[in-house]
Amino acid sequence: MEDKRKRRRPSADGEKRPARKREGKKPEERKPERQSEQERVPAQEVVYTAPEPLDRKKLILRLVTVAAVVLALFIGCSIFFKVDKIVVSGNVKYDAWTVLEASGIQEGESLLTLPKAKACGKITEALPYVKIVRIGITLPGTVNIYIEELNVVYAAQDANDGWWLLTSDGRVVEKTSAANAKDKTILKGFRLSDPKAGEKAKALEVQIKTGDGGQDVPVTITNQDRLNTALSIVTELERRGVLGKVASVDVTDMANIELWYGTDYQVKLGDAGEMEEKLGLMVGTIRLHEKEGSYQSGILDITFEIYPDAVGYEPFN
Repeated sequence: MEDKRKRRRPSADGEKRPARKREGKKPEERKPERQSEQERVPAQEVVYTAPEPLDRKKLILRLVTVAAVVLALFIGCSIFFKVDKIVVSGNVKYDAWTVLEASGIQEGESLLTLPKAKACGKITEALPYVKIVRIGITLPGTVNIYIEELNVVYAAQDANDGWWLLTSDGRVVEKTSAANAKDKTILKGFRLSDPKAGEKAKALEVQIKTGDGGQDVPVTITNQDRLNTALSIVTELERRGVLGKVASVDVTDMANIELWYGTDYQVKLGDAGEMEEKLGLMVGTIRLHEKEGSYQSGILDITFEIYPDAVGYEPFN
């Protein structure tokens, strides 16, 4: 019986051919998934461009041009903006010509190169009564010099019994007479050492000798300490508006400082501790008496020893 089944034809070389497998579609041949409506934009490539080489000639030309413009403007302003007029105000003790001469400012001088700070220094150095100097410019050619003079000065003696006037910051103003010094607040308890107008005041230090051997006694409080204490007291009085009303400040005994307010009140301040508070109480008490019309003279005890943080009053006998 014949086998009706089809037999595979053998290969030419006599080997059997492998059976074919049913192959599926390759991944790349598969139907692609549904893309989004908006296709993705590919990233742009960054391209580096080398900078152009610097043209030194062009740069130098630009710098020269800018410098020439600035120089032309400066020269033009120097020619057209000059000092034509100088106005001095605020002066009482010194006349305008004296202030002008001390400043060194000349008419025809360029406003752009005007040394204002230097001129202010010259005025305060040459004129001791000048406290503050301000210099301003009003175009086209006016220079305004405003000065503020001292309202009050104080008197102290030197080693030769000469009288000198000085400010609350210790600057020597000028030498004066004994009669003129009596009208000022007199600072007692020290002597000035070689005073010169315009310079800082210094106290004369005296070595105290005692005993048969003449040995020096160590000094715990110097005369310079006394001078500084007296200046600090008058400075505080100025701050509180008490100008020229105090007749004297005596710091001879630093444990028992005293001052006279005119001829009405002798004020005992004790040591230098809590001096601002003491002076504040003194000014407040005196002004209260003046407001109430009570002008009884007497002694104000503000040592804080008998009356802590208070003012004791005792009328003159």
